[in-house]
Amino acid sequence: MITFNTDFWYHSNFLNYINTTNPDVSGTFQFMIQELQAAEDAGERVWLFGHVLSGWDGSNPLNNPTNLFYQIVDRYSPHVIANIFFGHTHEDQVMIYYANNGTTQNLSTALNAGWIGPSVTPLTNVNSGFRMYEVDTGSFDIYEAYTWIADVNSFPALANSTHGPTFEFEYSTREAYGSAAGWPVDAPLNGTFWHAVTEAMEKNHSLVSTFNTYQGKSSVKSPNCTNDACAEAKVCYMRSGSVALGKACPQGYGSVQSAFTAGSDA
Repeated sequence: MITFNTDFWYHSNFLNYINTTNPDVSGTFQFMIQELQAAEDAGERVWLFGHVLSGWDGSNPLNNPTNLFYQIVDRYSPHVIANIFFGHTHEDQVMIYYANNGTTQNLSTALNAGWIGPSVTPLTNVNSGFRMYEVDTGSFDIYEAYTWIADVNSFPALANSTHGPTFEFEYSTREAYGSAAGWPVDAPLNGTFWHAVTEAMEKNHSLVSTFNTYQGKSSVKSPNCTNDACAEAKVCYMRSGSVALGKACPQGYGSVQSAFTAGSDA
């Protein structure tokens, strides 16, 4: 497991605008490459853990660092980097990384997946949630992901209760998307799986609506994604692991914590 500080590419971290001519002023990428090279030399696989996601709609990170990160992922995936994990948004999302900086996006070029985990902290207009994974401890591939949620609307009643929030099972990733994607029951949930899911979403927009519901952890406050424009945007975000790719997508549908603003550059 390699944990790296992605706050060094967060657009709201004003310290990141100092010495921008240095592509790795923090040394984060140097550290990451050294660790990944050591893992490759030893024939090992690793997970990468960061806070701020590298892509999606491109609204959170800075451009140049995420392009550099994408190239590192390309170089070491999937033979060294088994999976990538982020947080930050408090939403349930996923991104796919492709060969050659995502210039061609299909099943054969999908290299890795960036899992953006749902948070226990609700933040704005989303429920509380957490996820558990079934993992092959030899390959570090993920074979199942289960998500639980707690209904924030029920929290006021806990003031006079003897217990805290109660979490209930929300969904199984394989059950939610595997059949629609035509995915083998014994195959890992990797970048290729998620690209197959996006292909299924393009044919059946109800899958996008389901994904959108899970993105807000089934919150009644999350906006619905039921039109073609929203579906197109969500698929594009899922295929965008860098700012450059994310900003090329239709904007305004990235977060479910407020009403969608189609056509927005936010």
